Amino acid sequence: MHLLIVDAMNLIRRIYAAAADTELPLEATRSRCLSAIARNAEYAKASHVAMVFEQKCQTWRHDLWSDYKLGRPPMPEALQQDLADMQRYFQQSGVFCLDLAGWEGDDVMATLASKAAFAGLQVTILSTDKGFCQLVNSRLSVRNHFDRFTWDELMVEQKFGLKPQQLADFWALTGDSTNHLPGVPGIGPKTAGHLLDQFGSLDVLLVQREQCDTRVRNALSEHWPTALLTRVLARLRTDVPLGFNLHDLRWQSGR
Repeated sequence: MHLLIVDAMNLIRRIYAAAADTELPLEATRSRCLSAIARNAEYAKASHVAMVFEQKCQTWRHDLWSDYKLGRPPMPEALQQDLADMQRYFQQSGVFCLDLAGWEGDDVMATLASKAAFAGLQVTILSTDKGFCQLVNSRLSVRNHFDRFTWDELMVEQKFGLKPQQLADFWALTGDSTNHLPGVPGIGPKTAGHLLDQFGSLDVLLVQREQCDTRVRNALSEHWPTALLTRVLARLRTDVPLGFNLHDLRWQSGR
């Protein structure tokens, strides 16, 4: 069995931006999104499909870091007003849709993906969000619909020079501009990669930071709380209570 998990807002916003100059952009977005889901379900030979939406609300990440996702462009008003109808359209088209109040969609997707992979399913997450790369393993991959490539374990290691499970530690050191997350000032991607190659994890690095050169040692000694906070924010949760059965996600080809 194979589960395709669709990052609804990632797919919808990108397709809507491309359809903005059409005569009926919302209608074009709906049909193009459904077509994209069907094509990727066929590509993955998916037996189950879930489309995860996200309610606009305060989450635990905002409680920990008030600047979380600060500066992101707002959703176009027309699209925002149509989202409920759009979700109903996908449901009526046979796509299982969900959103959970108080939870970020990424955490819902991470929980569903991790539980399904643990249960023995192959899982594909459909998203351009690199944050999902931290979940990648032999049963779980991340598919970029727009650039037509798939993140598997080998591609993650080739791109980042790290294992998927090291990525949250990597972003803890470098920060993440996409989500407006802080890191350790003065530590960029190259230095962070070298440090994790040498020490293996952020925890070991912090304990053994006296072995680092003066610049890195001083930066870590001053900013270690920020690094730990950023790791908490960057790491996807896999403990969201979902409350549905796998049978609900059954996909029928040809829809």
